[in-house]
Amino acid sequence: MQFDPLDNIAEFFESKINVNKMIDTRENPVSPPDLEIINQAAAALTPAEQIKASKTLKLNIMKQIHESSDIPNVKRGRTITMTGPGWKKIASIAALLLVMLAIVPIFGPRLFNPNAKAMSLLNTSIEAILNIKSMVVSYQVRSVPGDNLDLIDIKGDFIDYKLYKEFTPTEKWRIEKPGLAVALDGKNQFKFMDKTGIGYVGSPQAGFVDWMRILLDPGKILQEEKTSAARHKDHYTVESKNNETILTVKSKALGNFKNTYLLNASIPESNNRRVYHFDKQTNRLLSLEIFITENQEEVLVLKINTIKYDEAIAPETFKITLPEGTKWVELKDLEPKKENASTAKNAGEAAQLWWESISKNNWSVAYKLDPSLEQSSNLESFKKEYGGLQVISIGKSFKSGIFVGEFVPYEVKLKSGKILKFNLALRNDNTEKIWQVDGGY
Repeated sequence: MQFDPLDNIAEFFESKINVNKMIDTRENPVSPPDLEIINQAAAALTPAEQIKASKTLKLNIMKQIHESSDIPNVKRGRTITMTGPGWKKIASIAALLLVMLAIVPIFGPRLFNPNAKAMSLLNTSIEAILNIKSMVVSYQVRSVPGDNLDLIDIKGDFIDYKLYKEFTPTEKWRIEKPGLAVALDGKNQFKFMDKTGIGYVGSPQAGFVDWMRILLDPGKILQEEKTSAARHKDHYTVESKNNETILTVKSKALGNFKNTYLLNASIPESNNRRVYHFDKQTNRLLSLEIFITENQEEVLVLKINTIKYDEAIAPETFKITLPEGTKWVELKDLEPKKENASTAKNAGEAAQLWWESISKNNWSVAYKLDPSLEQSSNLESFKKEYGGLQVISIGKSFKSGIFVGEFVPYEVKLKSGKILKFNLALRNDNTEKIWQVDGGY
């Protein structure tokens, strides 16, 4: 008899759980000890009401399996065939576990803790996830126009963000805010920031978006949050209210905050509370609010205004049009090379060299420390404003938050008389371990 675990899942959804029906009719039944354990678990989980699966659930799950069926199951160099007795036993147990996860939501807190409820919500979202074709999200963030997407300015005003996502036939998306846009056209990821005057091109995995990537796939939000909770010991609560299921996640700030410079500068680098609202019927995300704790008070820093599913999106949305005089630059072309490296041995030396080279209009050295500067359409205006500046002081380097590099305080005086006092960001996590400027000027 050919074994199809999904047939069994469908049977369980369409009637009360009957473990023996699934296992005893197989050519290689589960051993008595295993059968006893499974029967006990099933008895504890048997619902008082009938569980009815959607007609499309099995087809949707089968579609996902067939799309990935070309990938062999390999462990420690040995291929595991999917036709032998061992696989039948594993599949039987796996099918039962899938059903158990699917029926979790009908039970009360007497059997499951809040984290388990969050996991069950993930499993009941399967069909909603598979059926989403596109979405358009309008939301607001306390941030700075023209700076990184994930930057939070807790004392700033709300600015408008827009997210577009096309799930099929090819994944495409775009996130934008005033002065900045990031997009995936199905092949490459693009980023343009007005103030840098550069269009960056990277692979689909380019890190142009950090935490906010979670919004690009609402069907995976719970999985992402579950993984984060396991790693960082976040706290979950799940509750039902009217027609909504509400998931709340409380997290502690991640990173090194001996220096509090980056504290509350992003969602991960803050003590925050994230409140997700899901439609109880479709399990689709309805809204999100994020609060950051500042001086023992919560401040709302992100709020979703609307989410429109299966909205028609114009193809040109996923293309970024550059201003005249601006060009696309491949990230790989900005990778430092030994033969073109500066003499800096640490972050402090790199910062000193950076400002001294600019003060002397020694641009060839500045380009070694920040290769993107030479590619900028704003280069001439930068030279005019910064060239010949006076270095007042260079401080001691420090680390803060989850930034992989270091920060070096500086104070300089421009020819215009304007004083700049900030922190230069530097990093050396490239293959050559060369210190380079990463922002902060």
